[in-house]
Amino acid sequence: MLEIYVSGSGSDHGNGSKEQPFRSIREAQAAVRSIVKEGAAAGVTVIVRGGTYTLDEPLRFGCGDADAERCPVIYRSAEGETAEFIGGMVLTAWEDEGDGLWSARVPKGVKFHTLYADGRRISKARMPDSGYYRSQPLEEDGRAGIRYREGEFPDIPHGDADGLQIYVWPGGGEANWFAETIPVADMDAGQRTIRFKRPSCWEIGEESRYYLQGSLAFLREPAQFHLDESAGVLYYRPRSESPWKEQVVAPLIGRILHIQGDSEEERASGLTFSGLTFVCTDFVEDFRMMREEPGMDNAEPDENRNGIVYLRDVQDIEISDSIIRNSGTCGVYLDRGVEGVRLLRNRVERVGHTGIYASGYAPGEGDFRDNLAPYRNKGHRIADNVITDGGELVGHGSGIVLYQSGDNEIAHNRIANMPRYGISMKGLRYQRMPSMLWETAVAWDNHYDFLYTRNNRICYNDLSNVMTDSQDGGMIESWGIGRGNVIHGNRLHHSGIHFSFGFGIYLDDATDDVEVTHNVIDHLYQTGEGKLWMAIFSKGIGNRIRNNLITNNESECAFGTQEMVGEYNRDIVIESNIVSNSGYMYAHVNWSGERLASADRNLYWRDGAAPLVTGELPFPSIGVSKVWGNLYAWESWRSLLEGKYDAQTLLAPAGFVDEAAGDYGLQPASPAYPLGWQDIDFSLIGPRMKPKEGEKGIISIDIGSVN
Repeated sequence: MLEIYVSGSGSDHGNGSKEQPFRSIREAQAAVRSIVKEGAAAGVTVIVRGGTYTLDEPLRFGCGDADAERCPVIYRSAEGETAEFIGGMVLTAWEDEGDGLWSARVPKGVKFHTLYADGRRISKARMPDSGYYRSQPLEEDGRAGIRYREGEFPDIPHGDADGLQIYVWPGGGEANWFAETIPVADMDAGQRTIRFKRPSCWEIGEESRYYLQGSLAFLREPAQFHLDESAGVLYYRPRSESPWKEQVVAPLIGRILHIQGDSEEERASGLTFSGLTFVCTDFVEDFRMMREEPGMDNAEPDENRNGIVYLRDVQDIEISDSIIRNSGTCGVYLDRGVEGVRLLRNRVERVGHTGIYASGYAPGEGDFRDNLAPYRNKGHRIADNVITDGGELVGHGSGIVLYQSGDNEIAHNRIANMPRYGISMKGLRYQRMPSMLWETAVAWDNHYDFLYTRNNRICYNDLSNVMTDSQDGGMIESWGIGRGNVIHGNRLHHSGIHFSFGFGIYLDDATDDVEVTHNVIDHLYQTGEGKLWMAIFSKGIGNRIRNNLITNNESECAFGTQEMVGEYNRDIVIESNIVSNSGYMYAHVNWSGERLASADRNLYWRDGAAPLVTGELPFPSIGVSKVWGNLYAWESWRSLLEGKYDAQTLLAPAGFVDEAAGDYGLQPASPAYPLGWQDIDFSLIGPRMKPKEGEKGIISIDIGSVN
């Protein structure tokens, strides 16, 4: 394989050899393109020497940069070295303004919406300094703005709102599903109103959470900044004594690595980027939470489709062993026509939105004539990555999101510190579908044909500390998806519900035909006004919940079901699970006789207490439920439908090997085994990582098949 070298200290007259490397990756790219164009039949490796490479425009790759069949191309860091690509400029000239405030000159007209210092995000100056204010509605138009309470903001002259933005959770009260950042048109202190430059996607009611940002008057606390764009001056309050001791980066671009083919039919392929570091990209001035056209529920607007790494119209691309850090929006964005991408052993951290986002065509989107052609976001392998600290600028930011994307393997990842989901699968529920999609009439019998979030395997992932700032969500969640998805062998642990309500595994509206098996859910908690309703909540049709371990959670109930918004909830299977000290057994909202296909051979223990059932059931209650409806005795539940449910369920301790030490393996005499329990292999959960000897910052593992 031919090798080409790049070094930041190379000569202007370098030839790409080890002795005379190119100075920039773009020079190497030009050389590779010539090799590919000339018909080379062997691969090429571009070796990038350690150092910092600053960029003011993305590195763009396309069809001419490699060929998967004939001439694959690898871009990698040199052994034992770190090649870091920064999407902006490092600020080095500072002036002391006194009282902890510093300033730096930037070119006039340069605009950026986030800042970084020593690898950590610096926020725009905001009020309140942390947390939220609560809105009052603007009576004449709840989407046009809000009213605020007296004394919350310093006086800003009427009509002088240039640069102000509101970060808000539309909906009001507990409806904190998605967040928006909206430019402010006007702020009237006399009327205590904030009016937007464009309507919010949803009406903003009473008690919506929000804060205001973008005024020098707000710059009071460390780790915040204000940019005076017209004057070309950045004002900054550092965490340290002075910014001279920090590396401060002002991002200039929204993407660093941009790979895109010529069209859906002519795709870029055969590129690998390995062992590289990509850091610091910008956010957007106006972040709209979703598109509003019919059928576009959960579809990202085009201006939001960004990531440090962005791919479209590609196949057979690999990003591996790399660090993807400090993004304005996502870490990696797989946009529409993207097939067979491998994201392996990367660290994706401190991202503005979502760690890894695979977003296919929304139902009805694109110039297609049937429902087969648009299924073009699929077949990805996302494995052994560590994805942490997401949603720093977008409150519904998550670890991994699959929207209209299927046949993917999401395995052995570690995900932590997300304001909303750990892993989310999204599509469009039947009741929200237009009557026609891609020139085809939509009916119940064919509606799954338009749902591409199908046949995904979510296996052996480790998830903790998510749902930190939103509500009505889950650590693993789905809504309006296709069929054949599997959630198997994951561990969900040490995560809380901080306000409102949420769940562990959340099979939300129109989630059908999902296999939920061998998962471990432990140490989930509720704090403040938060309510952890159920460890596993299943709406939808035909979901099978078997052989899951639910232990030491503060959940009100272990399992829940509910039919709502006209979507069926029936034929659910709940069998051979272990529930230990995790609340009551069931919560069945609006119960019907077809809700459960079966529920039996479970093992339940709550320090000897009876496994009560809650909801709305057809026999006398024994109290009121904190979750929904009433409380019912276990004996009454077992008598329902002539004893159809839980006839063989046992009430006994599970017999853990060492519960106090967190060893949830079972002793040989455990009563779970006669109920059909299959052991969970805890060693498979999480990334399979072993650093290569002598390497730093490079992750190396052996990839095997998901069991």
